[in-house]
Amino acid sequence: MKKLSLIVAFVASVVLLGSCLRGNDPEPERVGGTTFINTFIEADAAFYYVGRNTIEGLNPLGYRTFSQWPIYIFPGENRRLEIYSTYEDNRLVDTTFTVQDSVYYSSIVYGTHDDPRHFITEDRIPEDVDDPAAIAAVRFYNLANTDRRVTLHIGEMEPVAAFRNRPLETPQTGKAGEDFIPVATGTYIVSVVDEDGETVATRESRVDLSAGSYISIFLTGDERDPNTFYVGVVPQWVN
Repeated sequence: MKKLSLIVAFVASVVLLGSCLRGNDPEPERVGGTTFINTFIEADAAFYYVGRNTIEGLNPLGYRTFSQWPIYIFPGENRRLEIYSTYEDNRLVDTTFTVQDSVYYSSIVYGTHDDPRHFITEDRIPEDVDDPAAIAAVRFYNLANTDRRVTLHIGEMEPVAAFRNRPLETPQTGKAGEDFIPVATGTYIVSVVDEDGETVATRESRVDLSAGSYISIFLTGDERDPNTFYVGVVPQWVN
């Protein structure tokens, strides 16, 4: 396990990790690391530091992008994470968290300069799943600067209860919503609809929920300019 972790650390340190919110679905693995997701709407990008050290490949990480490979952070308590906006170097996040060996995490930053928000999830295989590679699972977050409550629609399937009428996430609701929920496999049109039945945004390309895929889907954008609403899709590593 230690050897695998070192391999992950090496790969993560030499590969440019920012990408558009799309990519190949990862297979479940028994190693760990952190996926960084930037949906902070008021800057083109953000800088990340762990223990006052820059993270290779995240200097900066663009808006609506994420690290394709999880970044390995040595396990321990009180690992300090700082995130800075590229706009006047405003500090958005200054927090500490505990890193466990062989656990995948996601760091999600969003909000505005007046109200920056952030939470960290543990990215785990759903309980009571016999074969993690045989299912698809999804979680959904409302990270947009809007007062509207929104619901995720995946094709023609009935919306999942946990994905209905979600207000703008707080760090607490974001953490509470970290569980991936199994859904039927397939390729779908994905859209987000508000409480009045109005479509807020639709993903431009179909989303492939193939067996073995674990996907975070979220709404980002700003009510001040409805053209900025966007449905983001992040393939996640889980264990």
